[in-house]
Amino acid sequence: MSPVSFLPTHVYREAQLNRMEGKAGRIVVSWNQFARNLKEAFYLYSSEKQAEFYAALDEVPRFIRKNLPIKPTLFAFTPYLLYLLLYSNYALIRHITGLEDRRKVSFTFLPKLEYMVFHFYPHRFLAQFATPVLDFFAAIPYLIHFPLPALYLLYLLISENRRKQVFSFMWCAGWVNLCTVTFQLLFPTAPPWFVDSAVFDSEGHIIKAAANEAGFHRLDALIGHNFFHKIYSASPLKFGAFPSLHVAWPAIIVVNQPWVSKKFAWLHVLWIVWAAMYSNHHYGVDALGGILLVFIVNFSMIKIWSPFHRSSRMRTIVLKLLRYKESGDECTVTVT
Repeated sequence: MSPVSFLPTHVYREAQLNRMEGKAGRIVVSWNQFARNLKEAFYLYSSEKQAEFYAALDEVPRFIRKNLPIKPTLFAFTPYLLYLLLYSNYALIRHITGLEDRRKVSFTFLPKLEYMVFHFYPHRFLAQFATPVLDFFAAIPYLIHFPLPALYLLYLLISENRRKQVFSFMWCAGWVNLCTVTFQLLFPTAPPWFVDSAVFDSEGHIIKAAANEAGFHRLDALIGHNFFHKIYSASPLKFGAFPSLHVAWPAIIVVNQPWVSKKFAWLHVLWIVWAAMYSNHHYGVDALGGILLVFIVNFSMIKIWSPFHRSSRMRTIVLKLLRYKESGDECTVTVT
């Protein structure tokens, strides 16, 4: 094998035998030198980038401590932690509190409300146009839903001008999720995929119903893998159609610090609204309920109470009770 792997071995050896005489020998020497220089340049470049990468990793803890101090972060994250607690123990809480017997799942409330508002069923109308292309297009915002909070937090943190919105976003998102799961604990409602497919016996017991992935079962069949089935069958909250958190999350971004632009953020909301109804996961009123809840929570934060908004009436009282000290930033606080 010649030192220059892209040159034929016999050519290199012939040039050596001829002591690099003639044009062929000079070409071999030149290419050999070029290869060595290229290898050294690549080594230097990779070493430099590796050093920059490790230096950036060393800066991460300092960056987090500076921009996400522990106490304010935990305080802002508290509503979301409570949501996770209720969500992950949904069935247990309903059983212990007796809600399972006293607050039965409603199979008729949302269909009646849907028809009252729209005078038809949008999810059934959209389902008539189901195609593999639209199935994939509807699946995109649903898959984005899971990493969306982390991606948006990263978007806020990478810009110094946007970092002041981090705590208010966490506070708003936490309360929206907490209010939603609380409502769903007290008043569970069946989604359209269940209502349209459920078969009951004469005593009102469920004989059979479609799977949780709803319209995305077509994608599972297309790709030959139970991808969406595994995701939705693992959910502890089967009857939580109203309000829709899938729609609420993009709406939370709209009222905080829309990325790209406000039009883009609203386009995201409309996209997930369409996808929720097209995939048979939600009624139109579920989407409206999610958007309305976000605006109610955001208004109450700004006007009534939030430790992260100066315009909130209860801000001063709450900060004194919690021994918080205001900083110069409009939306951040520091703990004493």
